[in-house]
Amino acid sequence: MRRTLQSIAGCLGGCGCAACTRDVTDSISDCLKPRGSHCDQQVLQNNTCPTMPPQAVRLYIQDHHVILDNGIVQVTLSKPGGIVTGIRFNGIDNLLEYRNKEDNRGYWDLDWTPPGGHGIFDVIRGTSFRVVVENEEQIELSFLRMWDFSLEGKYIPLNIDKRFILLSGSSGFYSYAIYQHLQEWPDFSLEQTRFTFKLRKEMFRYMAMADNRQRHMPLPEDQSSGRGQPLAYPEAVLLVNPTDTVFSGEVCQ
Repeated sequence: MRRTLQSIAGCLGGCGCAACTRDVTDSISDCLKPRGSHCDQQVLQNNTCPTMPPQAVRLYIQDHHVILDNGIVQVTLSKPGGIVTGIRFNGIDNLLEYRNKEDNRGYWDLDWTPPGGHGIFDVIRGTSFRVVVENEEQIELSFLRMWDFSLEGKYIPLNIDKRFILLSGSSGFYSYAIYQHLQEWPDFSLEQTRFTFKLRKEMFRYMAMADNRQRHMPLPEDQSSGRGQPLAYPEAVLLVNPTDTVFSGEVCQ
């Protein structure tokens, strides 16, 4: 083995031009050629790194939470609401803002307006929970909220089925939602729907929107009274006394 390594080191000379590069490549290939069947077997045994198979996905159902875990990432959701309360990854207990209440960390929401009415903001909470798929490769969960006429004016007239999926070997999870509106149900306007995450403020202070739009961000408390002056709508404030003075005079929204 020492002679082989010395030979490889000797192959790595040359000026770096294309011809020398080809010579070096050919020489390394020659250095690594087996010197007989027994040596060939020994080289393979010494240099083959076994690949560990991905860990199976596990589901843990508790009274008020469900936990998805594939050994890489662990996702905790409220039951039956389907609110993401925790994401454990890479030794970090929770990537979400644990100082917030559990229903204000990771959630589907929407803004909608009934005919002739005012805009309504709605955090979508399921009322029933079921397991759609459960095997070692994949787990898919459903958090369903049904609509009927007794809820008119309170909730958007949609059946909403939120889905969460975790795959074996994956460092993240997937989510999608199914919105169903029956023909006889009331009309409405849907301004937006989204999946929102409130991340830990001490870990996520930098944003990268594009190559030329990257910078540090103000803290959430900079929008509070005394630090931010409210503007046209609640989410927009003029920063007058931010925690970091570099943001003074900016508009945060």
